[in-house]
Amino acid sequence: MMSKNHMMVPFGLLFLLMFSGCLVLAYETELYPYYKDVILEGASDEPVLLQLDNDVLNSMNRDGSDLRITEDGDEVPYKLIQTEVEELAHDALITSVSSTRLPFRGIDFNVDSIIDGDYSTSEDSSFQIDHTIDAESAWLIVDFDEPKLTDNIKIWSSDIEFTWTHILIEGSNDLNEWITIKKKTEYPISAVRTVSYPPSDFRYLKVTFWHTQSLKIGEIEIYGASASEMIFYAKPSKKYVLYYGNKYADKPKYDVSSLYTTASTPGATLSIQKNNPAFTSDVDSDGVIDDNCPFVSNPDQPDSDNDGVGDFCDNCVHAANVNQKDSDNDGVGDVCDNCLYNYNPDQLDKDIDGVGYVCDDMDNDGIINSRDNCVEGHNPNQLDEDNNGIGDVCEDFDGDGIISYEDNCLNKPNPDQKDSDDDNIGDVCDNCVLGYNPEQSDIDENGVGDICEDDDGDSIVNYMDNCKDMANPDQKDADGDTLGDACDNCPHMKNKDQVDKNRDGIGDICGDADNDGIIDSRDNCDLFSNPDQNDQNNNGVGDLCEDNDNDGVLNGEDNCPGKRNPKIRLNGDFVQQDSDGDGIGDACDEKDDRLTENKSLVWVVMVVMIVIMSGLAYRLYKKTSK
Repeated sequence: MMSKNHMMVPFGLLFLLMFSGCLVLAYETELYPYYKDVILEGASDEPVLLQLDNDVLNSMNRDGSDLRITEDGDEVPYKLIQTEVEELAHDALITSVSSTRLPFRGIDFNVDSIIDGDYSTSEDSSFQIDHTIDAESAWLIVDFDEPKLTDNIKIWSSDIEFTWTHILIEGSNDLNEWITIKKKTEYPISAVRTVSYPPSDFRYLKVTFWHTQSLKIGEIEIYGASASEMIFYAKPSKKYVLYYGNKYADKPKYDVSSLYTTASTPGATLSIQKNNPAFTSDVDSDGVIDDNCPFVSNPDQPDSDNDGVGDFCDNCVHAANVNQKDSDNDGVGDVCDNCLYNYNPDQLDKDIDGVGYVCDDMDNDGIINSRDNCVEGHNPNQLDEDNNGIGDVCEDFDGDGIISYEDNCLNKPNPDQKDSDDDNIGDVCDNCVLGYNPEQSDIDENGVGDICEDDDGDSIVNYMDNCKDMANPDQKDADGDTLGDACDNCPHMKNKDQVDKNRDGIGDICGDADNDGIIDSRDNCDLFSNPDQNDQNNNGVGDLCEDNDNDGVLNGEDNCPGKRNPKIRLNGDFVQQDSDGDGIGDACDEKDDRLTENKSLVWVVMVVMIVIMSGLAYRLYKKTSK
């Protein structure tokens, strides 16, 4: 990446960089710390396929922008092919962790939950540490089973209250010697964060988190670095060298249209990695060898976001972005660009909503400002009748000096924009000037708006008529609810909504649902007939509509209002228990289930007894009379 302060680059170096896509001179090779000899395998004036090894993948820029191949010192074009990055964490194991919260209410906070593919933020899908053990920081170790080349981790936080603020990443192949691959770095709090680091080839990764109060993680993904190969023309009599390792190099622009591969394309391999003896460690002469901004002098090495790129050449000074990705090439890195894919170096944000003006949609028509042919006029169809690049709603078709999206009468000049009824239709084109009718309905198409007609013939136009479907020239409205008595379903009580649930022509507010002679609006219990309106506690609710025993059954239908006996499910219905069916709930019925209480049964028993006694008496009579 070249700094905006490129004028500070030595002229000779700038000259070389300008021609980096054409010819590699001896001086430019000094910009690359590493090189490898290319070993051809049967090349004969045709393209060869060079597989990049771990040395190169570890040291090169992620996008391959620093790769250069020379043929006897001259730069040759190449095509880079990078395979899709593989996600590795979900096939790995987390072998150890500094602490784990004990199970609580049946929820297990095991660390395996962060690689189980469940990205929800629920408690049972999250890992949580024991904050009494790890009060400030915690760590976990991931085992890939074999060395894997990785370069970033994506972490989902399941609870922003208990998340991490700093991260340290180390690598090892034996669990004894650990090498720092990402120094302790602070990251702004977010629900999902990606941590990038130089491509690193290790079996084990140890991730240490510094946290707020405690730590809860929902899921992690770990990505392998891209596998890459290069295609270039090679001649057997020439010497080819691959240079790499300049993290500030721009990606070359080659014409690679003539490059191709076939099933028999010869391969090429690389020698061992060599340090470039011509490499100039201090290009900008600021006295710093491991320079975080090598082309601009910055001896103090300020790096506000700790991403390894100095402030003087960082395209996003206050947000970590090692790769300096800038999708729209506006000089503002993606991680802090308020309009990621639209060029806006000024980062203008008129409404201060965090979205750049060119990406905003000021008129809410679904078209962002940078592509909208009328930024402030709602026009999702983007009509442009005269094809002049200005949307029709931004034109002034009637020549009155008012553009269409502000003009209340598009096709008739009316510079005064007079609108007597405030319906956003100017008087000069309003079919009912004094009656509010923004929809301009005119069913009979006579040029007069429907609300300016007189549908009931009482000489009062509809928008002024309080009963437009029934003639009432006197406009009498006894209850003052704006509905004339002639069409009011409750003329003596205000009920503008005219609710009439049973459709009997009488408004509910005037109805008497329980037929106790008291209209519902004045009845303290309109569910049960209570003409006496008894209300012992004077709370405005009639006694029959109370529930004295708090069993969920109102007194008016409770078969035992003095004792709690809620309804139970019986034969598919919810009923209060009444075993003997006498209308008295079991909770109140002291004689419940007694035979003597069943009067029908008592009479049957008495009749049977009389019959039996009569039979016995008759037999005794017959016997004694002999």
